[in-house]
Amino acid sequence: MKAKQKPAKEKFVETALKMFADKGFYGISLADLASELGLTKQAIIYHFKTKDALYAEVLAGLSARFEAVMDRVLAADCGADEKWQLLLREMFNHMETAPEDARLIMRELLDNSERAQQSHRWYLRRFLNECVALISETKAWRGRSVDEQTAAVYQAVGAINYLAISGPTLEAIWDQGRVAGMSSVYLKTLS
Repeated sequence: MKAKQKPAKEKFVETALKMFADKGFYGISLADLASELGLTKQAIIYHFKTKDALYAEVLAGLSARFEAVMDRVLAADCGADEKWQLLLREMFNHMETAPEDARLIMRELLDNSERAQQSHRWYLRRFLNECVALISETKAWRGRSVDEQTAAVYQAVGAINYLAISGPTLEAIWDQGRVAGMSSVYLKTLS
């Protein structure tokens, strides 16, 4: 029995995610993607009229993965403090197992300041707003200003992202056990 192949559009998005994560939006072209897939540029243009449209699809997928993490956390039968800790662990686990998502976020924040001025769609807005709403219910952050809560969320998400990306380097410097122990403590300090 043959294994079911992924639809072409899904393969394009999956490959584009890896390439955008490695080289950024400006670092690849549709021709580069086509070459990586062994196709013509026209095959990709058939599904995605522009590189911007393809990148939007990649960001929409990233957003959906983050929202799935948030949905699991919000469905947990526990209080806000425990949900916040669960979110931190779940986000770290996600970033560690999907490092291309972590690298894509870093690329998006660092490389795309020009595109940001023209963007009309912010794919991670819902997720980030839900993070702020969740942290605002915790004992440590209840009653604080929304600016403080937003800063705490941004620091936590950034720290998790950075830790997940740097894991292999840190393991080479120390060892896997030490990094695992440090990661556990690190996540607790973010609340």
